Formats: sequence, C-alpha cells, structure tokens
Amino acid sequence: MIKYTPHIPIATALFGMAMSAQAASITAGDSNLGGIGYSFGIVLAANDTGTIYSHVGAWSWEDQGIAPGGGEGWTHTSNFIAMTLLAPTHLTLTLSANASVPYGGSGNLGGFAQSSNFFPGLTLWKNWDNDVMTSSAADVLGYDPLDPPDDHHTFANTGNVLWAEDLEYLSHAVDIVNNTLTISWDLAAGQYTLALGSDAPSDPAPPRQGYLASFTTVPEPGSALLVAAMALPLLARRRHRRA
Repeated sequence: MIKYTPHIPIATALFGMAMSAQAASITAGDSNLGGIGYSFGIVLAANDTGTIYSHVGAWSWEDQGIAPGGGEGWTHTSNFIAMTLLAPTHLTLTLSANASVPYGGSGNLGGFAQSSNFFPGLTLWKNWDNDVMTSSAADVLGYDPLDPPDDHHTFANTGNVLWAEDLEYLSHAVDIVNNTLTISWDLAAGQYTLALGSDAPSDPAPPRQGYLASFTTVPEPGSALLVAAMALPLLARRRHRRA
C-alpha cells in the first residue's frame, strides 16, 4: 500500500527544447554543528541526477510497534539529507531497497546490509535545522530548558518537528508492501530536509537495511516554459535578419 501526497505532472515536451543532464554534488556527513545530524548533503541544479546509498534501521521511518499508522520515526536510525535546489525544479525521488551496501555489523549478508525488510518511507520539509532545540521544546520533551540538546530520539514523520523548529513540513510518502517508492514534487529554489528510512513490520527484529535513493531534476514547468517563451522573440529576430 502506497501513501503519498499528490504532485503536479510535468509537461512531456517544452517547445522541443533538449537539455542534457549533469551530476549532482553529493557530500557525506554534516559540516554544521547543532540541530539535525545530516548524513548527506546534495546540491541539485535544474537538470541533474544523483544517487545516495547507505543503510538505515528497518523501523527507522516508522516503528509500527510504537506508532502504527504513522506519526513517529527514529531520529538516529534514519538518514537525514540536507538538500539544496539551485533553481525551481520538478524533482523525482526513487527510494528502493539495495542489497549492495557494505555493512560489517550484526546481521549482514556476506558483508552487506540486508534489504528484504526495507519498506521505504520518506518525509520532506522546507529549510534545514542546524541549531539546538528551543527551551520550550526542551521543556515539553523533558530536557533541561536552560541546556537544550541538539535533537530528540524520535521525530514527527508526517508533520512539523517540535525540536527542529526551523523545518516546515511539506510532504511524506511510505509503502508498506513494496521495496521501492517513487514520488515527485515541483519545488522552488532553496534548502530542504529529507528524512529517509524504512517501515518494516516490528516483529521479528530485522537488522540494518540497505537502500538506494535516486534523484532526478528537470526544470519546473513554469520556469522552463518562461525560458522557452523568452527564447521565441530571439529566434524570430534571427530569422528576420536572415531574411
């Protein structure tokens, strides 16, 4: 069963304009102290492709034994992605199980993370969060309001995150039947946060699960059409001069 928020379909042709794809810029780790501990950063232009592969907990995006039906994920067993879009884009993300992720921990299969219990779940927010939680959030969550920590061990996977006040919830998707999920959004240029994880059944307890996240961007329909429309007078002038 797939649950996702709807997206606006992109036009299949834009005045016959052809554009070649290029590789996205991807970095591992988090260069900013405080707030969410991002596992990766990715920078995408309007016509890019990029892939990230790693492993997460089998119950990372949602633990059905704690919050069946959605609502909470495990912060430290999910992977958070700090995403930058350099232009308005139509972004397509495919999140799927991957049996080729090296992993030396318990439960590995020949040195690789398992993948049969990877059931993709993801959440998209606007902005990044790189500071400690507010004192009011710390008070609600039971921390010292005078010395709030960077994050909390769980996060809201279907809305705003109490301890990450800089994030603005946009969308989420999950598939509890299949091992792959594809979703698209039309997004403005800016900074975004993605949480990637799994929603496996809570019993029995599976080990870490390998995944592959594939990103593809094309110009957002409105901006691409605008560029094409701006190009038409130039073409007309060139033809007039040749005539």
